[in-house]
Amino acid sequence: MKVYVIGGGGLAGEVIDALCAQPASAEIEIAGVFDDDTRLGSGLVHGFPYKGVLLDFIENTPENPHYVWGIGDNAVRERLASEFAKANNQAVTVIHPSAAVCRHTEISAGCYVAAFSFVGPGSVIRAHSIVNAGASVGHNARIGEFAQLCPGVRVSGFCQVGRGAFLGSNSVLAPGRTMGDYSQLGACSFAHRDLPKGSLAVGVPAKVVL
Repeated sequence: MKVYVIGGGGLAGEVIDALCAQPASAEIEIAGVFDDDTRLGSGLVHGFPYKGVLLDFIENTPENPHYVWGIGDNAVRERLASEFAKANNQAVTVIHPSAAVCRHTEISAGCYVAAFSFVGPGSVIRAHSIVNAGASVGHNARIGEFAQLCPGVRVSGFCQVGRGAFLGSNSVLAPGRTMGDYSQLGACSFAHRDLPKGSLAVGVPAKVVL
């Protein structure tokens, strides 16, 4: 399968590495990288050719191309996914071979599950979300669309993480807690209570500050 990488920054490098680590049977061909930073056009991007800006991906690639995300910003992924869907572009999920993904999980299109992460049984990860390196999703947890778990995050069992939510590096969500849509939990924070929609919580225990 031929895929294009959307975004050329650091996350794109990690996703490309995960694609290159797939077993030969996966037969994945990285066809190039698209990014609105035209300075990337002066050479290879993480070892693969720069193909142009994002509009070029929509207008100048073969019909219904497959793509993977190399963009960490939740809001940008959400905006672009809507545009790509209108153009019938197809999002592909990338799971690093070192990730431990249990049976009876549901991982939707456009997700990235990074190296040494864990996805527990009965859990659900909705479309276009990121489970970064060393993060874990406990059993029966639900991760909403366009959410991001940064490196080392711990989402405990039966948690609910809303659409577009962001969990900073090494933060922890206590069992059964809920993060509202577009809420944020600061790095190294511990949330033992539910977080309202659009809020920012930091500290141990985490307190809502915005």
